[in-house]
Amino acid sequence: MSLQQDSSSNTNSDIPVILLVGKSGAGKSTLGNLLLGRNEFAVSDSAESSLQVCQTALIEINNKTFNLIDTPGIFDTGKTDQEILKETGQAILQCVYGIQAIIFVMEATRFTKEQRDTINQIEKYLGPDSLNHMIAVFSKCRKAPTIDPDLLFNSLAQEQKDFLNSIDNRFTISPNLEIFEEPDDPIVARHIKNLKNYIADIPNFYTTASFEKVCMEIERRHLEETRENTKKNSQQSRAIAGYNNMVREAAGCFAAHSKVTLQNGNVANISELVIGDYVCCGFENGKQIFSEVFLFIHADHDAVTEFLLIDFMKQDGTQGTFCVTPEHHIFLNDGGTDFAKNIIPNKTQFFISSREKLIPVTSTRITKERKKGYYSPLTRSGTILVDEILCSCYSSAPPYQALFNFVFAPLKIYTKIFPSNYLDKEIHPYVKFLNRGRKIVEFLDYLNIPRSL
Repeated sequence: MSLQQDSSSNTNSDIPVILLVGKSGAGKSTLGNLLLGRNEFAVSDSAESSLQVCQTALIEINNKTFNLIDTPGIFDTGKTDQEILKETGQAILQCVYGIQAIIFVMEATRFTKEQRDTINQIEKYLGPDSLNHMIAVFSKCRKAPTIDPDLLFNSLAQEQKDFLNSIDNRFTISPNLEIFEEPDDPIVARHIKNLKNYIADIPNFYTTASFEKVCMEIERRHLEETRENTKKNSQQSRAIAGYNNMVREAAGCFAAHSKVTLQNGNVANISELVIGDYVCCGFENGKQIFSEVFLFIHADHDAVTEFLLIDFMKQDGTQGTFCVTPEHHIFLNDGGTDFAKNIIPNKTQFFISSREKLIPVTSTRITKERKKGYYSPLTRSGTILVDEILCSCYSSAPPYQALFNFVFAPLKIYTKIFPSNYLDKEIHPYVKFLNRGRKIVEFLDYLNIPRSL
C-alpha cells in the first residue's frame, strides 16, 4: 500500500486528527465529504475499486481545526496481522499530535461475520483506549431508519448494541444521498450536526503512545501462545541459539570502509553515516530508492572483528569485494535470505547493483580477514545496498526478513516521533529487549513461514 504522506511530510502534524476507518466501500469518503461540506475526497464506486491511499483535508468544528484523514480499508478481512499493523501504523504516524475521534463507518445491513470481524479487528489493533474516541456511523440506510434512528437501533443485533454500549452509544447515520438528494436536506444536516457534536465533546486525544502499547501487547500475546503451543525440537533450539547471538556479540555488521550510496549521489564509508541519512536500499522502475537510517543497532570504531571478503565480478569486468560478518543476512536470487557464511563460491547467487536495477551475481572467491571497526545501521525499509550488494539490515537470528520488519515496527514508529541518537558498541536496548521474546522464532518455525522479502 502506498500512502500519500507520513508524519515526516505531513504539514498538518501539529493539528489533532479525525480518523475515518472501516472496510473498503463502506462509505468513508462520502461521509468525509458530508463533514467537509464539499466534494474533496475521491469516492470509489465499490470495494473492488476502492482507493489505496489516505486522503486528508482540514475541517473546522466549533472553532477548532482538525485534520480529517480518510484511510483505505485498513481493517478489511483477509489481511494478515503484519499487513494490518503496518497499515494502521502508517495511518497513526500521520496523527502525531493526537486523534480526537475515530469514526467507524459500517453499512446498516444485517449483522454479518465480516462486520463482526471488523469490529474485533478495530478493538484488537487500536486497543481498548480507542473505544473512548470511537463514533459509529451507519451508512447505506433505508429512508425510514434514517429519519428515525430508533428504528435502526431496534433492528440491530445484540452484538452491535453491545458494541455501541462500549462506546457510550455514540452513533449516527450517514444519509444515503440517492434518497436525500435535495441540497441542504434537513435530515442530512441533522445527522452531520450530531456527528460534529460527538467529535467536539470527546475530551482528550488517542495518542501514538496508545498504539505503541497495543503493538507490544500483540507481540506479547504471540509469544505467550508460542510458549504454550510450540514443541521444542533441535531445529528450533538452533534457531533460538542464533537469535540469542544477536544480543551477545558483534555478529552481524559491516566493515568501517564498506561503501553506501547517499541520496545526493555521493558514495560514503558506512562509518560516515549519521542517523537521518538516506541511503540506497534498492531500485524501482529503473531508479534508485532510498531509506532513512533511523538507528544503529551497535557500532564500534576500534573493535577488531573477523569479516568475510566476498569477491565478485562486475558487469564491466572489474572485481568487487563485499566485506561483511559471517552471520549477516544477504538477499539471494531464489527470493529469500541467508547468512553470508552460507554463500558458496561460483554457485550461490546474490544481488548486485547495475546502477539501474539489481542483477544476480556469484562470488569468485571468499576469504577471511580481521579488520578494525564495525557498524550495523538500521533503515526503515530493513534493506541496504552495501558495496553494491543488496543486504538485509538484520543478522544472526534465522533470516526471515518479514518477521524482523514486523518485530521492529514499534521501534520504527517510536523513532518517527522521538528520533534516536544511539551510537554505541553495546547492543541497542530494544534489541536486547527482543531477546526476552525469542520465542517468536519458535512461533515462526511453527508456522513454517517462508524466507521471503
